[in-house]
Amino acid sequence: MREELIALHKDLRRYFGENGGQKCLDKARLARKEEVEKYMDAFAAENPHASPLALRKKLYEKISEKHEVILFPDSPFYNGIEGNGGWNSSSASLWLLVHQEMAFRKGLEEDIERFTVARQECFFLSSNFFTDLAHHAPPIPLVLKKGFKGIREEAVELLSQELSPEEKEYVTTLIAGLDAVKVIQEKYRKKALEYLEKDGLSPQQKKFMQMISESAARAPWEKPETFYEALNTCAFVREIMGELDGLRTNSYGRVDAWLVSYYEKDLEEGRITEEEAYDLISRFLLAADSLYDHDSMVNQYSEHENEITLTLGGCDEEGKEVFNPLTSLFLRAYRENDFVYPKPHCRFSANSSKEYLRLITDDILAGRGIYTLNNDDSLIPALIKDGKTPADARNYCCTGCWDIAVLGKEDNAGGGYFNLAKILECSIYENGSKEVLEKLHYSFHSLENASSFEEFYDKIMANTLTVLHDRLSTQGRNGKKYGRMIPAPLNSGCSDAFMETHKDFMSGGQTYSPHAVSLCFFADFLDSLLAVKELCFEKKICTLSALLQAVRNNWEGDKGELLRKKVLLCSHWGDNKEATRLLGRRIFEELYTCIRKYENEKGGKYQAGLWCYREFRFWGEKLKALPDGRKNGDLLSQSMNPSHFRCHEEITSVLQCLASLDMEKIAGNSVVNLMLERSGITEETAEALVRTFARLKLQQLQLNAASRKDLLDAQLHPEKHQTLFVRICGFSAKFVSLSPQWQKEIIDRTSF
Repeated sequence: MREELIALHKDLRRYFGENGGQKCLDKARLARKEEVEKYMDAFAAENPHASPLALRKKLYEKISEKHEVILFPDSPFYNGIEGNGGWNSSSASLWLLVHQEMAFRKGLEEDIERFTVARQECFFLSSNFFTDLAHHAPPIPLVLKKGFKGIREEAVELLSQELSPEEKEYVTTLIAGLDAVKVIQEKYRKKALEYLEKDGLSPQQKKFMQMISESAARAPWEKPETFYEALNTCAFVREIMGELDGLRTNSYGRVDAWLVSYYEKDLEEGRITEEEAYDLISRFLLAADSLYDHDSMVNQYSEHENEITLTLGGCDEEGKEVFNPLTSLFLRAYRENDFVYPKPHCRFSANSSKEYLRLITDDILAGRGIYTLNNDDSLIPALIKDGKTPADARNYCCTGCWDIAVLGKEDNAGGGYFNLAKILECSIYENGSKEVLEKLHYSFHSLENASSFEEFYDKIMANTLTVLHDRLSTQGRNGKKYGRMIPAPLNSGCSDAFMETHKDFMSGGQTYSPHAVSLCFFADFLDSLLAVKELCFEKKICTLSALLQAVRNNWEGDKGELLRKKVLLCSHWGDNKEATRLLGRRIFEELYTCIRKYENEKGGKYQAGLWCYREFRFWGEKLKALPDGRKNGDLLSQSMNPSHFRCHEEITSVLQCLASLDMEKIAGNSVVNLMLERSGITEETAEALVRTFARLKLQQLQLNAASRKDLLDAQLHPEKHQTLFVRICGFSAKFVSLSPQWQKEIIDRTSF
């Protein structure tokens, strides 16, 4: 880290030690939260018939009144990052969700009970019962264009039009939310002025506080005019949506594409130099990177996850490449300061500039597996096929771990995992699954007596579609209550379409209303079917009954071990054989067709995705053996990847096989995690690999580059490998900060 940033980093870590990430221990902040909650409890008790909008309006007013702003003398930014976009537990705005919970549950008790059982049994996952409440895309573009004041003026004008009583109440609440933004912004200005009255500030600290006091007098209430103001706005919008609407937001947007005009104007008019802009960028990124102590242990589920992303590169709305001086400055800041957060999502294509790709791949080859690469050549056509205009599709952002959204025009719910491997388990282990299936009201076909592979296939797919139908139809039907019961007027009103729709974004008020569903453990599912097909019905090496019994016995005994060896010789995802590609496409097409039949909770369509967070380990630990040769408790496959213990083909064969799916039907994104053996790859081959990935129309690439020798040495001598970062799934961390279990998982990954 550059010496100029060390003082700020120490201050940030000192503060975030109690307020970072998702848990708050600061007594003063928790006391303010409790005060707001008690006030709202009393208000709700005195006004038992108050509408959700009336409660939200009162909550806006009280939160803005009690909000205490935090500034750091060595930072010129005023965006409230201590709340981490609503992810921090100090957020009082979650009161409305808690308050409405009983009303929400009324009439849905049976569905909620079944959902709870299904989630406990690892059938599927969502951040809440019937929608995703944890992965929101903040509407930054309209605030950059108009400022909150401009949006308020339009809202006031809207009140003069013919609206229904419900619409009028919604717009009035939106105005209250915008007024709350102004109150909070003014608190930043006053706080900066207080600092300027103190003794002991260095000249640079005085400069930063002066910048805040002058800028916070206008932006982002008024639209930003400088690069500094626009950069601050990107974080301010993310934070304020979490603070006031109770949303867990996760993106700073396309900082290079959207802000380059501000930067160029500042340069031209002499307001900034390149090095001054670089320093601003470094301090901006440092705040997010400091939310976590990178030396703390990564052991369980969510350590080192702060849900902040930004997007670099790609193309503009006309299709021209975005690789500008800001792109280079952001990448330089990550590289020179060893930043991990905010998560850098880099868009690219087969025709990306050599210099751009080399800036990324050279850093990866240096042992910094922090980047996620998103392929425009695949994702843009998929988004257009999904219903977006070409201009909107080209303007997509990467949010969360791998979610795709057009900020300001949609709020793409993610975090919806569907466990294909669990369907296999329950179908194979019939006796042990009866009680759970009865609780869920699922009627599964028995696989035991299938006389042909087609009959076996039809039965397992019928079981799979039964669960998928239940999940999607129940979610779509019941999730519609969220928009009415926990409205988010501020977020919705700052979206492009609101002045026409007058609706909450959770009720379909934005331009697009998708919901992504990830088909998890595709390789385990496909490989299991391929083994049954080849061994039982084509080669007839064993009966179906014998194979299933060997699986139930966890492949134990001489016969079981021998049969497992034969299974491991069967076709598998990643081998690029025609039989594999054909069955893989067939399975995916059936799942995709099913997904597209249903309307989601916002009135839009579900999207197919292929990605997975840490469930490949934690769900795998609970799952029994499968016909693909997997044993009890073994890891499951990661995202779109082949199974880690099956695939040993060359990387080109693997990628070609993965690309055999119709990628235009995967608008929810698909992820490929690759481990490169550092000793066997050059800068040229790394660049060529990325371009090949793009030409094959695969979507999201996550790369690690490390030698097995170095990883083993890092276990023995962690002090020598402090700058070795690895991409685990949707996040990155220091290798030496991983628990022994996670280190083993990284070391055991197939290297190419």
